[in-house]
Amino acid sequence: MKGVEIRHLRYFMRVAQELHFGRAAEILGVSQAPLSQQIRQLEERIGVRLFDRTTRTVTLTPAGHALFEKSGEALMGFEEAIDEARTVGGLKAGRLSIGAMSSAVYSILPAALQALSQRAPAVQLDMCFHTTEEQLPMLASRSIDVAFIRPPRSMSGLNTLEVHREGFAAIVSAASPLAARRSLRIEDLRDEKFIGFSDIRGIGYQDIVYQHCRAAGFAPQIVQRVSHTKAVAVLVAAGLGVGIVPRWVEHEPIDGLVVRPLTDLPEAISLVAAWRTEGLNPFVDLFIQCLKELPRP
Repeated sequence: MKGVEIRHLRYFMRVAQELHFGRAAEILGVSQAPLSQQIRQLEERIGVRLFDRTTRTVTLTPAGHALFEKSGEALMGFEEAIDEARTVGGLKAGRLSIGAMSSAVYSILPAALQALSQRAPAVQLDMCFHTTEEQLPMLASRSIDVAFIRPPRSMSGLNTLEVHREGFAAIVSAASPLAARRSLRIEDLRDEKFIGFSDIRGIGYQDIVYQHCRAAGFAPQIVQRVSHTKAVAVLVAAGLGVGIVPRWVEHEPIDGLVVRPLTDLPEAISLVAAWRTEGLNPFVDLFIQCLKELPRP
């Protein structure tokens, strides 16, 4: 089965057991659309239809039944082999320290941790939540093993893997006339005071924001600078200015804050997993592999 990977079989087995894409996606810790995409990919690579789908039911085809009967044994043997290898290699138990920013919490992190716990149930996880600027020295000092951050300007001593991309939104006070609009453009913010970000070592979104403001014919009037998106949101809610921030802020409502899409800022900002190139905790490789295998939305 050229091009068929273990993850395809794992996803197939779960859907075959549940006969419901929504329940299977919830158990696997992924969204339904990427799961459906992986099943279609498996069917294309095998060359047969595995499920009959209607708006109400999901059933296995004869080919699906045949694959279901054989795949269970194959996956069990694979998992036993991996388990034995981890025992020999010292991966049965241990600790992994992960740093993250809020964007990871609302995107890939929960599914990645679930995948890791399935492969290494005995691993003890240490979690902390910090900005890019705060996490970089923590990586260097080995306080954390993996960091979810914005891409750093300097990659020295680090490996990185892009795990998520997200767009931007404008945030305004609920008392602002702009709050009555369903969407905004950069030029709508021309006469507003801005809450900006401090100069940080990560390649953040501030440069992108400034470039688009200049393209719209104005320089943003920065009245406050802070280091964290949540701090921007709080100051905006207090009526001190407006902000342009990543769209994950939609997941954390704040009284007095209104979030609106920016129709003329199409760029997306990257979120990467970063880890040291030397002195690896043996669980880092396993965690990065879990990240690579997760379907992208």
